[in-house]
Amino acid sequence: MALTRQLRLVFFGTALVVAAFSTGISFLFFLVYLLATLLLASRWYARRGLRGLRAGYFVLNPRSQVGEVLEAVYRVDNDTAWSKPWVELSNESTLPTPLPGRVIGVHAKGSRQWLAKVTMMRRGSFRLGALRVRTGDPFGLFTSEMVVGRPTWVVVFPKVHALPHWRLPPSPVDGSTPSRRRYEAATPLVSTVRPYVYGDAINRIHWLSSVRHGELHVKEFDLEQAADLWLLLDLERAAHGGPPENASVELAVSAAASIAIHTLGENRAVGITVSARRQQQLTPDRGTRVEQKILNLLANVQADGSQPLAEVVMATLPQLRRGMTLCIVTGSTDREWVRALASLRRRGIGTIVVLLDRFSFEGRDDDESRAELRAVRHALAEYGIAHHLLHAGDELSEVLGRRAMGARTKQVRERSRA
Repeated sequence: MALTRQLRLVFFGTALVVAAFSTGISFLFFLVYLLATLLLASRWYARRGLRGLRAGYFVLNPRSQVGEVLEAVYRVDNDTAWSKPWVELSNESTLPTPLPGRVIGVHAKGSRQWLAKVTMMRRGSFRLGALRVRTGDPFGLFTSEMVVGRPTWVVVFPKVHALPHWRLPPSPVDGSTPSRRRYEAATPLVSTVRPYVYGDAINRIHWLSSVRHGELHVKEFDLEQAADLWLLLDLERAAHGGPPENASVELAVSAAASIAIHTLGENRAVGITVSARRQQQLTPDRGTRVEQKILNLLANVQADGSQPLAEVVMATLPQLRRGMTLCIVTGSTDREWVRALASLRRRGIGTIVVLLDRFSFEGRDDDESRAELRAVRHALAEYGIAHHLLHAGDELSEVLGRRAMGARTKQVRERSRA
């Protein structure tokens, strides 16, 4: 805009000079002198416009979550005795929605401060550039600008959902199935009651239920949950789908983050393996330092991996020890990775799967997609592996708060054989 005005002014000034010297009219010479004075004064005013100005900004919450509002405070001080009627402030950034710039006026010896806000709708690490301050003359012919401050990085973590009803499956720490030895390694966590069978301990009898049913009933206890949790987030490209604004990978990352933060809040150690383009891993640990590491890791990963989940599972198995629980978050319908989990129960390692219906994110609802999803769920049930199923649009805290599917059928079958 300023360049266009300058070109017009140059054209007008050239025509005016030619006309003045061609005709010799004194009024035209007066206009030439007036125009030259105006140009010199505008140039001088623009060059001095930034003198005495101090500006800067700082981000109030450089660590935020998807859906939260990023807030930055901007401030401009005018130390001169002259007002600054037009000062433009902006900074370049890689944010999906940049922080809004502003054009303000600053009184002599005055200051201006304001709060800029933008809602973060995408996770990742984003760069906020240095502050660019620009001003000019009242006619908009000349401008001058300066760059102050240093670039700032903002990290947007995946959205973490509260999981008040989420529970890890009990690990068979003694190497046996929970159905046969469930009450022998009891904890204070009573899960249900059942009819008395020969060999049950007398101190397990629940007398109120026995009176109500007219026969002896005993209490059943849940084994304590695994001391450590190992998360395996599958980011193979073929395991995810959907448009960027509603991709299955975003729900998968959010689920992994929510489970990790909830487990850390119970003072349990959490480790994680992420099979993206470059496989990344954090060994099990506990505390806020681990929480920040996991969130920073999950903030920047994408579904760009090429290694099949079965290979990742096989590479992870040697690192799992007795008493751990392995939680897999995936959208893969390849049943090879399910078979790779068959030996974990015998090793005293619990397993739970968060399975994403990637076809629902792609808008598919045909017989082939339903058959693929049904086949992998059937394989999980056959091996007694509990799982939660997530569809597009599901509320994460609600789905993960329900009883996991798949393991109940296996336990009932084993109990009937006993």
